[in-house]
Amino acid sequence: MFRQTPTLVAALALLLGAAAAAQAQEPAPVEITASKLAEGGPLSLEYAWRFHPGDDPRWADPAFDDSDWELVEPLLLPHGRPRGSWPGTGWFRRHLRIEPALRGKPLALRIETPGATTVFLDGVPVMSAAASGLRAGGRLEGGAWREVALSPGREYVLAVRHTLSLAERHARSRDLGFLLTIEPRDAEALRLAAEQGPNTWRVAMRSVFTAVPVLLALFHLALFLSYPKARENLFYSLAMTSWAAMAFVNHSVPTFEAGETLALRLLIASVLATIFFSLLTFHAVRTRTLPRTWIVFAALAAALIGLTFLHPDPQSFIWIWYLYFGLMVAEIVRVEVTGTVAREGVKVLLGGFAIVLGVILLQVLIELGLIPPFATVIPLYLLGMLSFAITMSLFLAQSFARTSLHLERQELRRRLLEAENARTTAEIDAARSLQLSMLPAALPVVKGLETAAAMVPASEVGGDYYDFRVAPDGSLVVAFGDATGHGVAAGIMVTAVKALFSTLGGGESLSAVLAECSRVLREMRFKPLHMCLTLARLTPRSVTICSAAMPPVLILRAASGEIEELGSGGPPVGSRLSGAWSERSAPLSPGDTLLFASDGFAEQLDAADNPLGDERLAEVFRASAGAPARELVERLLARVAAWRGDREQGDDITFVVVRAAG
Repeated sequence: MFRQTPTLVAALALLLGAAAAAQAQEPAPVEITASKLAEGGPLSLEYAWRFHPGDDPRWADPAFDDSDWELVEPLLLPHGRPRGSWPGTGWFRRHLRIEPALRGKPLALRIETPGATTVFLDGVPVMSAAASGLRAGGRLEGGAWREVALSPGREYVLAVRHTLSLAERHARSRDLGFLLTIEPRDAEALRLAAEQGPNTWRVAMRSVFTAVPVLLALFHLALFLSYPKARENLFYSLAMTSWAAMAFVNHSVPTFEAGETLALRLLIASVLATIFFSLLTFHAVRTRTLPRTWIVFAALAAALIGLTFLHPDPQSFIWIWYLYFGLMVAEIVRVEVTGTVAREGVKVLLGGFAIVLGVILLQVLIELGLIPPFATVIPLYLLGMLSFAITMSLFLAQSFARTSLHLERQELRRRLLEAENARTTAEIDAARSLQLSMLPAALPVVKGLETAAAMVPASEVGGDYYDFRVAPDGSLVVAFGDATGHGVAAGIMVTAVKALFSTLGGGESLSAVLAECSRVLREMRFKPLHMCLTLARLTPRSVTICSAAMPPVLILRAASGEIEELGSGGPPVGSRLSGAWSERSAPLSPGDTLLFASDGFAEQLDAADNPLGDERLAEVFRASAGAPARELVERLLARVAAWRGDREQGDDITFVVVRAAG
């Protein structure tokens, strides 16, 4: 849905209402006050005079009713001309009111004109001017001035009869009318400066409306360079650059005809560029990715600019930007209707777009002659662009501030995460060191038995555990287990089991040792942890196994090369599962080898997620028949490394090998 439609409509309605109110006040008299003339500057009467085509001496009469005359701008710029073409001769009227503070003060009326112009004050002709060559640095030709002393507190009527022949009209592409100013008579130095260059108001207009967009362009270009992901700053910078070019060209037109034609072409090109980059700015703000329609707009702008420079009469082709502007409005509506990206503070931006769209629409209607012009201190298009610049800069600056704050928060989160990772890594390293410290520092020496063991810890702290104890009767007791889970909790479980094994491991009954370990662990309430554990008692001629949910122990018979399994069964110790642990025994012959292996071997994955499996464990075990215990462990570790490759190890891998001496 077009959620912002009420905002746009309200802004446009307010703008149209203001325009209607301004028009209804015409022809309100121009207030000539001392404050306006305090610095000796000229007061230019360049807005909204009443106009009537033709020639009638009665129109100089101050009592004549001119309320039905058309409102035009006396300079007769392309956007302020009468309806239809210039008739050749026409009359202009403007009402004045003089402030009492100016009683007795001499004032000068000055007129600049390219044609034959006569000025009437309350029906009396006060001065005439005719074209007499180019004025140095000016935009109009010819001129005259006349000193007057006006009585305060009453209204005066200025009537101007202006004639510009058809030939002169075709020879000029811009100013066809006149400029009438009022200034203090004693401002001689100011008048001399005015005769030698453009007036102060135009200089100020050109400076402000050229410098402001240049500063905005540089500012938002800097924002873009500091954060290139915010492309709207780049597009807005280009839009402001185009606007600066438009303002500069519009206020710096050369006085020779070829220069005026070139300036008009540059003006149309800069207007099209401003519209195009403004649209790109809107796209960057309101869409995730630029719609493909931007290519169409870019191609159309390039074609129109090329046509402007190739067309022999750019003055008759100035309407093309109306079409381009209308297409931009349609594109904005299309994007808003089809769906946009939610952006915080976007109502400010849309409000600025609404104002500039409304202002440009009014300008188009005035230039088409559909509504009369009305007086404003600043030209309409500059008001619209100024509102657009203020709202867009406000939105982009706030957006950049929010982005900076977001980046700062991300940086803070990153630092906190790094600190947390460092703390966790330190804890894991400490837990892994604790886990490895639980392993026996040296393998026991038992006559008739050869032992070897190895553990390869995973990246996390696991729960694999092995230990040895030589019983009073000379047998070797082996503890081989795997705590559920990983991390510090599993390490604590291993610590508890080692303590229990160190205390109870020498008992004659392996099942009794498991039962006592289970009871103690349940009372310690390691929920939900428990321990899978195998206890084995070995002599050179026999082995007894009691298993609590561990994989069976493999026995490789030296005489036959067969592999037997021994000792699976029983619940884990420390769990709430009921069940008994039974002991199973088997004879050993010289050369027989026992292999205790954790499930980390069989569960190792290769690059294609294939597990190593128990069958490959048996293959390596069988191929190592007759090899020393240490060599068997090394072959098993090499097989795991070759299978895993560069893949991270997912679980601890632990082996214990016991071989009956030959």
